[in-house]
Amino acid sequence: MALTKNFTGLQNILARHPIMAMVGLIGAQIAINGIQHSLPYTSENMIPKYMLAAGLYGMIGTLLGPMMHLGGPMVTRAAMYTGALVSGLTLAAMTAPSEKYLQMSGPLMMGFAAVFAASVATAFLPPTGTLGGGVYMIAVYGGVVLFSALMLYQTQSIIQQCERTPHYMNYDPISASIGIYMSTINLFVRILSILASGKKK
Repeated sequence: MALTKNFTGLQNILARHPIMAMVGLIGAQIAINGIQHSLPYTSENMIPKYMLAAGLYGMIGTLLGPMMHLGGPMVTRAAMYTGALVSGLTLAAMTAPSEKYLQMSGPLMMGFAAVFAASVATAFLPPTGTLGGGVYMIAVYGGVVLFSALMLYQTQSIIQQCERTPHYMNYDPISASIGIYMSTINLFVRILSILASGKKK
C-alpha cells in the first residue's frame, strides 16, 4: 500500500512538472546510453546492461502512468495502432534497398529539433489558441512522421551493424534496441494523444 501511494505521488509530481519530466527522461536516456555503450557486450556485463535497460524502461513506465486515466479501450487501441505501424515500418526497412534510409540522418536531426522545440512549447502555449494549436499539431502529428522515419533509419542501422560487425567482436543488441524502444514509445504517446483529441470533438 505504501509503495502504491509513493508511486502515485511521484506520478502527480511529474504530471505537474512536464518539462522537468521531459528533461529528466532525456538526461537519463543519454546517461544510460553512454554507460551502455561503455560496457562491452560480454557475459560479465550482462547483468549491469540489463539492469540499466530495465531502469530506463521503468522510468518511462512511471512517466506514462498518468496517461492511463484516458481509459483502457483507448489505450488498447493506441497500442494496437502503434504495433501495426511499427511492424509495417520494420518490414519496410528490412525489405528496402541497403542504406536507403540511412541517408536521412540530416533531415531527421532537423525534424527532431523542430518537434522537440514544439513539444517544449506546448507546456506554455494552450492548444486552444491559434499559435498553441499549430505548435501542438507540430508536436503530435509532426512527431508521428518524425519517429516513423526514425524507426526506418534505426532499423536499417541495426541491420548494417549486424552485417558489418567483425566475427571476433560481439554485437550489442541491448544498446541497439534502446533507440527502437524509445521511438516506439514516442509513437504510442502521440497516437494516444490523437485518439484522445478526437474523442473530445
